[in-house]
Amino acid sequence: MATVLCSLTLTSAGQGPAGEVVEATVLYGDGRLFEDDLYLSDDALSCLWDSLCSLPDASEDRLRDLALFRRIRGMKENDVSTLVDSLFALDDVPYALINEVALSARTAPTQDEMEHSHPVGWSVDGAIPCHDLYKTWDVSNANAYGPELSAGDSMAHLILTKEMDGCGMALPVPGVLTSRFGWRNGRAHNGIDLDLRTGEPVRAMFPGVVRFANSFGSYGRLVVIRHFNGLETYYAHLHRIKVGIGMEVDAGTVIGTGGNTGRSTGPHLHLEVRFKGLPIDPLRFLDLSSGALTTNEFVLKRTRWSFVAFPRDANTHVVQRGEHLQAIADRYGTSVDDLCSLNGIGRRTRLSVGQELVVGRDKDQ
Repeated sequence: MATVLCSLTLTSAGQGPAGEVVEATVLYGDGRLFEDDLYLSDDALSCLWDSLCSLPDASEDRLRDLALFRRIRGMKENDVSTLVDSLFALDDVPYALINEVALSARTAPTQDEMEHSHPVGWSVDGAIPCHDLYKTWDVSNANAYGPELSAGDSMAHLILTKEMDGCGMALPVPGVLTSRFGWRNGRAHNGIDLDLRTGEPVRAMFPGVVRFANSFGSYGRLVVIRHFNGLETYYAHLHRIKVGIGMEVDAGTVIGTGGNTGRSTGPHLHLEVRFKGLPIDPLRFLDLSSGALTTNEFVLKRTRWSFVAFPRDANTHVVQRGEHLQAIADRYGTSVDDLCSLNGIGRRTRLSVGQELVVGRDKDQ
């Protein structure tokens, strides 16, 4: 019989209307799918799956749980909740899988975390941007970083542009969004797709130095730029590459022309934004309609397989007993859809008393 380790969310009185929230994760026994807390990439999970399948005495239960965990990656939170509910209804409850999902939960940073976070990145001196963050400069492998690079990270505070240093932002192409970040056709889509014409100029998003410029598997012709702000951006399916490795670029520099190379069904730009090799949804800080940033500073909160970006100048709300998403949205003059987008949750997500939600940017800052 599994031991249930139940932990509560505690709110202390007398410290403002919200109180001080102590967060904890509910675990059911000590069962885990993995032996440690290292991030496992999709490729690493696939290798683990292949290795287990090759064993003559592979556990069917472990294979089932691993297959479900691979499916859960990228699912919306309400879909995950529905799936977990169905797992509890089984005669043989897979507690190891449920624990892994609980530890992988996407949560917004608290107000205190955001207020006391310190910026990283912004290395404008030297030939290699942000070498103190990345430690390496691999020009032969676009996806050059292992899980150990971000294994100890829980949160990072990034500043995207600095006018005093001449470091701005440019929209890579003015194209229409054709595919969003997230789960698509059973696969994780680690960027966004923007429509364009073959031969249309593609521009660098931020100032930086070209780390990779070559063909790379399903990406086709690919340019990777490491930026002075700590991010790396990927520009895939290019028709022509116009820059070389080690070339310094400004925001708006033409780095190539749009195309249809690699695994692509038509001309478009596949744009990825990454931090320490892990993907971030660009639309968390970029407004395609205006071509402008929605925030210049954001906090990245680490999950087991990615970073989630939250505006640093955001207001938060601590959920009280009986509250629901619509009531919270009405209180702050926003919509349920915007709340869900800001917090990485779904419309049917169950709210917990003491849970902290990002409710929008602070317009006074």
